[in-house]
Amino acid sequence: MANYTGSHLGPILISLVISGILYGCALVQAYVYYTLFPKDSWKLRTLVASEMLFQTVHLALLVAGVWWTVATDYSQRPQVLELAPATTIGVLFSAPIPFCTQAFFVFRLYTFSHKKALIIFCSFLVVTQFVFTLMISTSTVAARGLSLQSWQWNIISTLFITICADAVIAMSMSYYLKTSDPGFHRTSRVVDRMVLYIMATGIIPSISALASAILFLIVPYAYVWLGLFVIESGIYTNSLLAALNVRDQFSRELQCPVLAGGSEGQLSTLVILDNCTPSQRQGQTTVRTGL
Repeated sequence: MANYTGSHLGPILISLVISGILYGCALVQAYVYYTLFPKDSWKLRTLVASEMLFQTVHLALLVAGVWWTVATDYSQRPQVLELAPATTIGVLFSAPIPFCTQAFFVFRLYTFSHKKALIIFCSFLVVTQFVFTLMISTSTVAARGLSLQSWQWNIISTLFITICADAVIAMSMSYYLKTSDPGFHRTSRVVDRMVLYIMATGIIPSISALASAILFLIVPYAYVWLGLFVIESGIYTNSLLAALNVRDQFSRELQCPVLAGGSEGQLSTLVILDNCTPSQRQGQTTVRTGL
């Protein structure tokens, strides 16, 4: 029983605590988003609402699963790799949450580059990751447990596809944003900050997926890799909301040259955002940052 508690139950409990923290951060960011961008397109607002709904159900099922494991059925729990029913259903929501976030960034990448081959490749990675994750989740729910022997190739493939998708999207967006830099000193500093921000939001999920893949290869029958896999959904949601909310700061910084009448206003050609805050619409050209 001690081995089960340390290698199986412990990582799930830690992932639950981290998921709760990430959910709290997402709630704050969602409130900020709806406050700053009340006139965003209905598609973006629906996307944010869907992400928060998925996250709420995801966390609620994790809490229910851990409670059932610890408080309700702990004395009967065998020392085998088995998940509580609510937890297995919660894992099912690990598929649509990253998919929605990555689809958003792929669309933004398309508005940057207009390179169909690149978009098709990124879309293929994102859809493949979604399908593989959905296959693992549905099979786990159907079997009421995680069969590592049957789905080992699928789990490894999903984790490494996740790494590739996040890395390609982040590097491509940074590249096209940097090549669109008009070269003015003030705007170049803003663009450099945008590039660092894009790389950071793309690299954090990749690091989590890489750590999960390595741990799965080293200790597959411990739940450490699964705990990292569970919290990835919260990382994706916060990345999406952070990318939407940071528009306000970058838009204000890019509007300064426009208000001053400087030639650096040409940075508005980098546009990819749908809307700015109401204070930035008073007789000004909409500035879109590609985030």
